[in-house]
Amino acid sequence: MDIISSFSDSGGFTLTPYFRIVLLLFTACFFILDIINIRFPLSFKKNISYQKLFVFGWLSFASVSVIIGLVNKNPILYVATDFIYIAFGATLFFIIDSNKAKFILNYSRFYLFSMLLLSLGYICLFFNIKAPAILLILMAIVSFIKILNGKTISAIFILIPYFLLVVSTNRTQIIIFFLLFFIFLLKKIRTVYTSRAVIFFGLIFMILIYLLKEQILEMALLVINPKGNIGYRINQIAIIFNKGIDYSNPFFISIVQRITEAKIVVKYWTSDIFTFIFGLGSGGTIDGSMFYSDSSVLNSSLLGAKRVHNIHLLPFSLIFRYGLIGLIFFFILLRIVYQSFIKVLNEDNNIGKIFWNLFLISWLIFSMPASSYLWSMPVFWISLAFTNK
Repeated sequence: MDIISSFSDSGGFTLTPYFRIVLLLFTACFFILDIINIRFPLSFKKNISYQKLFVFGWLSFASVSVIIGLVNKNPILYVATDFIYIAFGATLFFIIDSNKAKFILNYSRFYLFSMLLLSLGYICLFFNIKAPAILLILMAIVSFIKILNGKTISAIFILIPYFLLVVSTNRTQIIIFFLLFFIFLLKKIRTVYTSRAVIFFGLIFMILIYLLKEQILEMALLVINPKGNIGYRINQIAIIFNKGIDYSNPFFISIVQRITEAKIVVKYWTSDIFTFIFGLGSGGTIDGSMFYSDSSVLNSSLLGAKRVHNIHLLPFSLIFRYGLIGLIFFFILLRIVYQSFIKVLNEDNNIGKIFWNLFLISWLIFSMPASSYLWSMPVFWISLAFTNK
């Protein structure tokens, strides 16, 4: 992102679309021969996997959604990019799904990959570069797998730069780290109990965390600076649990914005039966100047404040574009992630299987408050292919 900003007068979130274009082009170049020789399946087995149902269904409806977007006179740029992300992602899925042996993550590749992450982590640390979100997530997952395999010292070397970098990022990274730690504990319990028993223990533990949420947040603020990036967000949540949201207070502006987005989406969604079923189509926008007070959102919109395209919360983003069908896609994705959770609990030796399922789980959690990261990240589609049977 810093390199891209050197070629532009823009900064912050405004650079995100340009970064995604660079990432897409780089990925396309890497898989160029596979893309040229790709053969999309013309039919599927009777018992189609949820992954293939999700990808093929999304690609098919994204094509229909382009027409809906054009009929609704949505911005052509957004109509095109919405479809391109899904089409390119589906292409990656079918490339990897049909050539898994070629890209499999074995022990030697995993070692080289972990060394690369370690190097990138220390480079970001020493040169004061803001670590990309995906780098931190990958570092956490690799550390988790190393600890599972008894390589604790090696994991510590990765966790040192990880912890030093993660303190300047957002709260979702902290949630992902504790989620991975939670899965690690459940996986240890799985060696003694059945999967159903482990899920039961997990649910009980989650209920206890919810009941003790205020005390947990207060303890966290004892060791985390409330004025820091993560501390600020944790303090925000702690105050909301204790006193609720003051909609007039700028301190809660990021939370209020997401609530406002959700209300606007529901208003559009329920405006008529066609929109309820099919959504506003690819490229749908909101007139942000009428609803938002968060200048970071208005200023980062590529086509201006009156054409805000990014809906942050994932389920509402899918509903906004694809209506009820988008909500069905969301629940299919939740089903896929649940299957990934069970696979991680039951798998002991296959590093690649554990890695890709953990990434899919983590990336969904990361994308929940930042929806566009889900489909614009090529590795998400790759992880769907590797978690497919």
